[in-house]
Amino acid sequence: MISDREIIKKPGAVRARRLRVGVAGLGVVGGGAALELIGEAGRYDLCAVLVRDREKARAPELDAVRKYTDVGVFLSEGLDVIIDALPCGDVGRVLIECALTQGVSVVSANKQAVFGSLVRFCKLAADNKAAFYYSAAVGGGAPMVETVGQARSAGEVKSLTAIVNGAVNYILTLTGSGVSFDDAVKRAQMAGFAEPDPEADLSGDDARAKASILAFEAFGVEIAAEAIAVEALDAARAEHIVRDGRSWRQLTRIEKLDGGKVVARISYECIDGDAFFRAVRDEGNALRVVNAAGAEFTCAGKGAGRAPTVRSLFADLEEIRAASAGYLQENSLKSAPPLS
Repeated sequence: MISDREIIKKPGAVRARRLRVGVAGLGVVGGGAALELIGEAGRYDLCAVLVRDREKARAPELDAVRKYTDVGVFLSEGLDVIIDALPCGDVGRVLIECALTQGVSVVSANKQAVFGSLVRFCKLAADNKAAFYYSAAVGGGAPMVETVGQARSAGEVKSLTAIVNGAVNYILTLTGSGVSFDDAVKRAQMAGFAEPDPEADLSGDDARAKASILAFEAFGVEIAAEAIAVEALDAARAEHIVRDGRSWRQLTRIEKLDGGKVVARISYECIDGDAFFRAVRDEGNALRVVNAAGAEFTCAGKGAGRAPTVRSLFADLEEIRAASAGYLQENSLKSAPPLS
């Protein structure tokens, strides 16, 4: 409940209390989000974290934070919002469903958890008066979900083309400069752009999940995983691209056909004639949306790594915080309902 309110000097003005936040997962992204929350103690209260191993050594700033391994106990902390930075889609889906069912808002960077469940989660959020944000699940520092929303508000979306996997783009940049494929993968892992097991990046599963999320944002439909054709990246494919000598990128293409069907594919394409995508190097991501009138909407930014993903999480978190503060401003003389 919003009960701890502070009336400031100007009559009728209300400042919302700090949001009570829990972080699920303390890996590269979740650990960064937790430390950021501690640094923003005037606005957020980091109440608890959900981890696999409570005894694992972590940043000393997190020593005093309560750590749980059970989803139910974690959610019993009276949280307003959870940040889902779990690496596992299955656990993430359970967590998100439980949170939204209890009216706890969710900000997720877990694309494997939201992929295929967006319709259900959005309905759960609406039914239980909770917020559900997932911008950080696709694009990293490139505001892809927001850009698709802007394009959709300007007219019917016709197609999207995007670079959605920062690790793969980083690997292609390195191999193009003479680094071997195996070394390029290791460097991507050391930089925090690829997971210790890079299979999801190299197989295209990561890009497939993000393509489905973008399709939902643009067209309101979720494309089944098996319906998205994906080209994998391995040493032989990387070597072929290097020998070709031109500029190649992993491109995700999504379009609405004349009959209304939405289709997607992910493949490696030469982009020498496309200055926008050719300029995207290293861990960069980029998106171009075209609507039915031919208008283009674009965005670009760093698509992998702790810092850009944490920034995206906090942009969503601020939306929730601003909404709660706005409600209090409007209802300063009324008893407040649950934040979520």
